[in-house]
Amino acid sequence: MAGKRMFGALRRLPSGRWQARYRSPDGRMVPAPQTFATKGDAAAWLSAAESDQHRGLWVDPRAATVTLGEYAIDWLGSRVDLAPRTREIYAAQLRLHILPAISPGVPALAARSLGEVTPELVRAWYAALREAKGPSVSAKAYVRLRQIMRQAVDDDRIAKNPCRIERGGAEHHPEQRFATMEELHRLADAVPDRYRAMVLVAGLGGLRRGELFALRRGDVDLAAGVVAVRRKRLRLASGEVIEGAPKSRAGRRLVALPAPVTAELDRHLRCFTERGEDAFVFTSATGVPIEASNFRDRIWLPATRRAGLDGLRFHDLRHAAGTLAAQTGATTKELMARLGHASPQAAMVYQHASLARDVVIAERLARMAEAAGLTGAPHGRSDRPPTTTEGERRS
Repeated sequence: MAGKRMFGALRRLPSGRWQARYRSPDGRMVPAPQTFATKGDAAAWLSAAESDQHRGLWVDPRAATVTLGEYAIDWLGSRVDLAPRTREIYAAQLRLHILPAISPGVPALAARSLGEVTPELVRAWYAALREAKGPSVSAKAYVRLRQIMRQAVDDDRIAKNPCRIERGGAEHHPEQRFATMEELHRLADAVPDRYRAMVLVAGLGGLRRGELFALRRGDVDLAAGVVAVRRKRLRLASGEVIEGAPKSRAGRRLVALPAPVTAELDRHLRCFTERGEDAFVFTSATGVPIEASNFRDRIWLPATRRAGLDGLRFHDLRHAAGTLAAQTGATTKELMARLGHASPQAAMVYQHASLARDVVIAERLARMAEAAGLTGAPHGRSDRPPTTTEGERRS
């Protein structure tokens, strides 16, 4: 016989398990999403549901029955703020790392309802993904899952976000490779002449690859020694080529180039760039815009081998530009402006300490101390170790 309650009801099923039914805000009696081993367990669930309704914390369990796979796809489709390349990256993360089964011992998240995605399941999924794909992939995927489940909370589909792994989204990258000034020039000598200026603008100006590929003659002011970064150019996985504004407002910027790089760029414009303000500054040997994959395989990899810099990525030139700028004494804000960073955290990576730089700092401090008359032991002081008195020994 059903146990009557003001908020809901309890009844024992033929299987011997107990069912709790609650009264939804629209007045209907709805069964709880799961059954219970004991009457006490069912009553406790019902009491908690009633309390949540009274406190305004109620989330109808029926809203959590949609699968994570369905909800995640809808979530991605609703993100009208995403750039095309970012949308591709998110879709790949869902397809490859979040929704499918990662390990035989961990069920695929795609088929689980939102209500079934528990903190325990998230921890198991995260551990399996980290084991299979490494810390960087697992951190990125965790951030995306946390975003999706946060939206589910905002949509009143679940009460709490189950993604609660401390620093689960923190990435710990190994130290990025840094090309020295000598290595940068060695690399510029190793590439075909039409790409020499591009390597130097990347390595000393800090432009991203897509920004370089999109650079037009009208963006270059040789008299001022400045290039204007106004757009980026890239090819999506679908094959579509897109050209648009940088990913953040900070990405639109003016970058001052060192005089030797300006001279190289002047020569490049005269030798390799078509006339007209809209002509691409850097093109392939056939005069068409550069394709990243072709450039990497045909130009970049052979050049790094010739220069003795195997493993150096083109993006590492941007890191070199940031690090060299930091070594001149540039502040974090100056680095942010030069490299087009929207956050101080991104710019501070270039301010990592090096022993050679620390020695230079120590030498400059020594010169400052000498200029102030702070040289060696003060006058009247002995350079021999002082004797220790009996009182000092006791203390």
